[in-house]
Amino acid sequence: MVVDPAGDAVAGLGLVLLARAPELAEELTRRIRAALPVYRTGQVVTAKEVRATCLNHIRAIYGAVGRRVDVGTRESFENGRVRARAGMPLATVMEAYRVSARFLWEQLTEAALAANASGAVLMRAATDMWQVHDVFTQAMADGYREELTERLVGQEQRRSAVVQALLEGGLAEGGDLWVAADVLRLPPSGPYVVLAANVREIGESGLPQVESRLRAVDIPSVWRLQHDEQLGVAALTRPAEQVPKLLDLLRTAVGVGVSPAYHDLTETPQALTLARIALSASTPDEPVVLFDRAPLAVAAVSAPEVMRRVARGALAGLDELPERERLLLLDTFAVWLDSGSARTAAATLHVHANTVRHRLRRLEERTGRSLSVPWQLSELGLAAEIDRRLGR
Repeated sequence: MVVDPAGDAVAGLGLVLLARAPELAEELTRRIRAALPVYRTGQVVTAKEVRATCLNHIRAIYGAVGRRVDVGTRESFENGRVRARAGMPLATVMEAYRVSARFLWEQLTEAALAANASGAVLMRAATDMWQVHDVFTQAMADGYREELTERLVGQEQRRSAVVQALLEGGLAEGGDLWVAADVLRLPPSGPYVVLAANVREIGESGLPQVESRLRAVDIPSVWRLQHDEQLGVAALTRPAEQVPKLLDLLRTAVGVGVSPAYHDLTETPQALTLARIALSASTPDEPVVLFDRAPLAVAAVSAPEVMRRVARGALAGLDELPERERLLLLDTFAVWLDSGSARTAAATLHVHANTVRHRLRRLEERTGRSLSVPWQLSELGLAAEIDRRLGR
C-alpha cells in the first residue's frame, strides 16, 4: 500500500471545508448578491436558487480536493442552461463564478493556515481546487451556449414560419397580424414593400447579410431564402429618405424586383406577385426594378408569350437583317428614346447625329411605323422593350 501523507493532508483540508458547506454557501450567496446587482433583485434568480447552486458547487469542489474522483459536471451544465433561459448575460454568470473562485481559494488558504499545513500541501490542494473549478466553469458555459443556441434556432424557425405565412397569406386579420409584426419586429402598419431577388446558386443568398445591412440604415426587414429566390418584406416609414438607401444596398444583387408600397400586411401576397413581375423585368444592365417606376419594363414581361407575339408583329420587318444590324437599330432607338434628341443620342453612342437619324429612318422603313406618330412610337417603344427583356 502506497503511503501518501501529503495526499491525506490535502484530503483532510477538503473534509474540514465540506463540514462547513452550508455555512460557506450562505456566505458565498451573500458575496455574489453584493457583487452583482442582477442576483440581488431576486427577479431573474432568487436567493434560494443561488444558495442551492453555491452549496452544490462547494460540495463538488471541496469533495474532489485530495481525492482521485471523477467530477460530475451535470449540475453546473444545467445551471448554465437555467441562467440562459432566464435571460442572464453569460458575462454576468461568469463573474459570479469568478466571485466563487476567489471565495473558495480564500477559505482553502485559511483552512490550510489553521491546520498548519505545509506549502506543498496547500499547492496540491490549490491545484485540485482550480482544476475542478475550471471544469465546472466550462461546463456552465457549455450549458449556457447550448440553451442559447437551441432558443435561437427555435426563434429563427418560428420567425421563418411567420415570414412564410405572411408571404403566402396564411395570417388572419387582427390578432395574427399583430403577433406577426411583433415576432418579425416590423411596425404594425406600412408602408411596406416586398422584394424578390434572384439567388446565385441553390441555397446561396442573392443578397448576403441584407437584413443587418438594411437595419444599419434604419430599414427593418425580414427575409426568407428559397431554393430559387430570396424574398423579403421591408418597412419604409420614411420612403423619400429610405428608398434611395434601399436601392443603393440592392445594387449588388443579380436581380431584384420591388413591389409598389402597401400599408396592410394582409396585402403582402399580392405585393409579392408584383415584386416577382418586377424581378422578371430585371436585366444585367438594370438589376433592380421597382414595379411602379418602370411601367414599360413591367408591361413587357407581365404576360411573356403574349408580349413576345406583340413584339414579333411590330418588329417583323427587322427579321431579315443580320442580327448585329438588327440590334444596332434597336439599341440606337432605345438611346434616342432615353435622350430625347438625335444630337444627345449621338453623344452617348459616340457617333454623328446624322448617323443616329439614318438608323432611325431605317427602323421606320423596316417596321412601317413612324416615330412622329405617337401611337406608332408607343408600339415600337413597347416592342423594343419586350425584345430587350424577353428576347424573340
